[in-house]
Amino acid sequence: MIAMSQERTRTLLAIHGWSGVLLGLLLYVVILTGAVAVFADEIGDWASPLAQNQTAPLPPGLDAKLRELATTVDAKYHEDIFLFPQAGSRIRTFFHHHTTRDGKPAEKGVEFDLHPQTLEVLDRREGFAEDIEAANTANALTEFLVHLHVSLHIPDPWGVFATGILGLAMMVAAVTGLVLHRHLLRELFTIRRLRDALLARRDTHVIAATWNLPFAFVLAFTGSFFSFAGAIGIPVMAMVAFGGDQEAMIETVVGTPPPEDTTPTPLARLDRILADARERGQSEVRFVGIERFGRADARVTTFAFPPEGQVINVNLLYDGASGEFLQQKPGLGLVPSTGGLLADLMGPLHFGNFGGLASKAVWFALGFASCYVTLTGMLLWTTRRAQSRVWQGMARAVTWVGYGLPLALAATPWAYFIARASGAMPLISPIAWTFIATAAAAGLMTLAVADTDRLRRILIGAAGAAMLFLPGLRLLCDQPGWISAIDLGMAVVPAFDIALLAAGTLCLRAAARSGTQRQLAEPEAQAQASS
Repeated sequence: MIAMSQERTRTLLAIHGWSGVLLGLLLYVVILTGAVAVFADEIGDWASPLAQNQTAPLPPGLDAKLRELATTVDAKYHEDIFLFPQAGSRIRTFFHHHTTRDGKPAEKGVEFDLHPQTLEVLDRREGFAEDIEAANTANALTEFLVHLHVSLHIPDPWGVFATGILGLAMMVAAVTGLVLHRHLLRELFTIRRLRDALLARRDTHVIAATWNLPFAFVLAFTGSFFSFAGAIGIPVMAMVAFGGDQEAMIETVVGTPPPEDTTPTPLARLDRILADARERGQSEVRFVGIERFGRADARVTTFAFPPEGQVINVNLLYDGASGEFLQQKPGLGLVPSTGGLLADLMGPLHFGNFGGLASKAVWFALGFASCYVTLTGMLLWTTRRAQSRVWQGMARAVTWVGYGLPLALAATPWAYFIARASGAMPLISPIAWTFIATAAAAGLMTLAVADTDRLRRILIGAAGAAMLFLPGLRLLCDQPGWISAIDLGMAVVPAFDIALLAAGTLCLRAAARSGTQRQLAEPEAQAQASS
């Protein structure tokens, strides 16, 4: 084992502590919301106003429906078409073209919500993509949660940069922590019984962090990759390898588009393309992109989740006019490569969606462990410096964010259901204001309640109560019951309800046990003090 001087140890300790504490509060927000966002699709289905059986995400009959819809929209919107299943088992179809808005690239067009079986038009919206998304009731809750994780709802590009920096800080804290506590590697299966609560918390923090280190590093690295790849990676690559010519770099990486051929040509049978994509990819197609619809130079790209036993998404390219299969598209470049393979791995490794619900459950558990490590690390750092008024204030802030954030997140579905039942539009506003109001209330409580332990019990208990009564609120808002949901093929509804009931019960028990343990400990402490 490599020995380190006291000076180097102190330096590493300072780097580990400050990197974790200065950015720890925001890092905790990103990690916790990321753990929740792992189940974004399931949350969308659970909260959706429309629960329908959906055995095939993209059913037969899309050919005729697509041609029918194309006749109802302006021809300029035929430039790009997206088709994909949406929360609530709807099929979204977005005809659009690329334009600008306030000097920035934007997409504008017409979006249809289709019934997953009959393909009946359930809703029609026209405008810019961001405005259409804001008005989408089925997706409002998941959009809020996902954007909170991705950008902290800070305007582009600063929010994405912020989460990328937080990812780097997470890697620094993880590596320096491992180096500092490397002697505990031989004690990974041992938790010492200590009467000192601070030392016991320190042991559990270190052991949990060590066990969780590989996941934390992967999560931080992939998150930083997504944050910086587009905004920084592409310009830097263009500058280094192509003399600053981004267009030349993009053509080299993604290929030169085929020569333009505006000859009116019907799109090949989409049903046949989807059937071929399912056979080739051994997986259900989840997204279809159609470029230059109705032209001889049309292209169709299908995206599918990895087949069983694999972790890389399957992206296939077809000639839109003939339906001929052209190639499987790598994540990066024109031909399969190590770089393309690594790029393909980034998404599955970050989101944990490569193995269905099983891998998502593992990623959620590991994300929750990362939350524990981050929170206990900040509590340890501030507790050891409690003599300083500044660090006392920081400890209050850690309690506020650490225990108030789960409460604020639990409050957002309440806002969603109540606002939707009352007809409020758009739904994103009441969700956001409820989150802010709940967080502010937790902050005021942090200032008002002097006893930190009591404050934590109150916040944990409130979060538990919010989760425990959510299934009842969902039913009151005219959502399907468990039996009806199962009959409709929506087993996620009772599953999510049961998870909320269990989580709420555990939080309430934890709050109650914490209070009981403290009551029992106080007489003992007084007796020891008197003796």
